[in-house]
Amino acid sequence: MPAPGHRAILSPMLELMATLDDWATSDPVMALATVVRTSGSTPRAPGAHLLVSSDGRMAGSVSGGCLESAVIQEAQATLAGEAAPRILPYGISDELGWEVGLACGGKVDVFVEVLRWDGSDPALVALREAALSQRPVALLRVLTGEHAGARAACEEGGSMVGDLGDPAVESAAASVAAGHLISGLPGIEEVAGVSLFIDPIVPAPRLVIVGAVHVAIPLARMARTAGYRTVVIDPRRAFLTRERIPDADELIAQWPDDALPGLALGPRDAAVCLAHDPKFEDPALGILLRSPVGYVGAIGSRSTHAKRVARLEQAGLDQDAIARIHSPIGLDLGASTPDEIALAILAEVVAVRRGGRGGALSAALAAPATA
Repeated sequence: MPAPGHRAILSPMLELMATLDDWATSDPVMALATVVRTSGSTPRAPGAHLLVSSDGRMAGSVSGGCLESAVIQEAQATLAGEAAPRILPYGISDELGWEVGLACGGKVDVFVEVLRWDGSDPALVALREAALSQRPVALLRVLTGEHAGARAACEEGGSMVGDLGDPAVESAAASVAAGHLISGLPGIEEVAGVSLFIDPIVPAPRLVIVGAVHVAIPLARMARTAGYRTVVIDPRRAFLTRERIPDADELIAQWPDDALPGLALGPRDAAVCLAHDPKFEDPALGILLRSPVGYVGAIGSRSTHAKRVARLEQAGLDQDAIARIHSPIGLDLGASTPDEIALAILAEVVAVRRGGRGGALSAALAAPATA
C-alpha cells in the first residue's frame, strides 16, 4: 500500500533532466553552472545547478538571486567558445547576503562547463539512463588543470563510463565516488593530484520500521520529512492501516522474514525493530544483520537486549554481526512520549549515516582541540 507523492530520487541534477530533454529538441548545447564549494553563509549548497541555453533561457539557481546575472554572463561566454570550463570564485558581501536572507556573507565557487545533451557524450548518456532507472550514479568532473571539464559517470560497484583524462585518476575515482554514493552528498575530492567534483544522484534512503506500534506513527512522519522513504512491515492488518500510519510511503502486511529479502536494503538505508516481540524481531534481525543495511536498531531495555543477544547467538549469528544492533535504540534525549522516542530514534539514524557523534554541538565546540 504505497502513499502517493513522495519523490523516489532527490537530486538537483535529476530535477534538471526534464528541462535538458526539452531544450535539447531545439539546441542540445547548453551551459551548466554548478556550486562546487562554499564557505560561510551561502544561499545554495554544493550541487546546486543553473542551466543556461544559448538563447538566454535559464533553469535552476546557484544563489538566491545575487549571483545569477554574473554567472549567466560567464555561462554564455563559455557557450560562445570564449572561455574554457573553469571555477568562478564569488564573494557574497554582507550587503548581498542580507538581500537573500543571510545574516552575513560567504564565499562560493561555481564551475561552468558546456553540456552536449544529444547522446554524443557517453558519460551523460550513462548518467541519464541510470538516474531514470533509479540506479545510484554519480557524475564526476575534473575541475582544474589541462583536463578541466572531463567527465565520467560512476555507478555503484565501480563501473565507470567516460574519460577523466588521466588513467591514475580514473583508477582511483571509483573508490572515492563510492562514499558519495552512500552519503548522497556532493563534494570535491583530491584524486591523484586532481580536483574532482563528485555529484551523486541516489534514491532517497529508506527507513524500514518492523512493527506498526504507536511509535511507528510519529517516526514515519518525521522520517519522511527528513527525506527518508518509509516502509512499515507488520502482518497484523488491524494495526497496519493507512488511517493509523498516513505518512508511510509503503505498508507491507507480511511477516518481516517474508518482506525484508525483497527490499534489498543497502548502506544508505536503515531498519528499526519496534515490535517488542521475538517472533517479529528475531527473524527480522537475522536477515538485516546479514545484509549491508547501514543502520539496525531494536527497541528495548538493556536487559531485554541481553536476552535478544543470547537468542541471536543461539540462532548462529556471530558477535560482530550482533554488535551492529543499536539497542537501547536512539540517542539519549531523555525521551518519554512516543513522539520524543521517535525523534531520538531518527536522530541516531541520521547521526550514524552522517558520522555524527550525537552530542550537543555547543559541547563539541567547547572541547579542546586534539592533535
